[in-house]
Amino acid sequence: MNRNGIFRRLAVLAILVALVASVGCKKKQPPSPGGGEEPIRLDALGEIENYKEILRKDPNNLQALIGIGNLYFDTNQDLLAIGNYQKALAIEPSNGNVRTDMAICYRRTGNPDRAIEELKRAISTNPRHAQSRYNLGVILIHDKNDVEGGVKAWEALLENVPDYPYRDSLKAEIAKLRSMPGASRPKFQ
Repeated sequence: MNRNGIFRRLAVLAILVALVASVGCKKKQPPSPGGGEEPIRLDALGEIENYKEILRKDPNNLQALIGIGNLYFDTNQDLLAIGNYQKALAIEPSNGNVRTDMAICYRRTGNPDRAIEELKRAISTNPRHAQSRYNLGVILIHDKNDVEGGVKAWEALLENVPDYPYRDSLKAEIAKLRSMPGASRPKFQ
């Protein structure tokens, strides 16, 4: 490896270390949109290069496409993540996890409508896919200002996923939203 390559890797490593240090400790809550509670791995650059090498030899390697997409997702390289997720979904269109992560990338790049479309596709393939239903509610409420639509998405999550681990906190959030002026009565009590 040449000297510029070493300096580039050290610079990326320093940025990743700074990002990890700024994350801090979080109280256990319902998952954030996209389920992004995993810390950024410091060896992400090396892993990306490994996946690139695998994909040079086998461009349709599903696990490598998902793996590199996830690394791009984790490092907020959303357009690169989307490209790899699209390739993975061309091979396995029913993968709700990949479709949901791609939706979050669309949201982060300022395209909530496409994110909603992808989440609805994930839900149509697997009605019990909790993360896609949760994220749909978040995007409807926060990006589209559609509180009623978001609450309905979360109520559908509770209906379709009775063992949802954050059920009580989600019910409390629904009740809070329903208690706002002009909101209809809560469906889940």
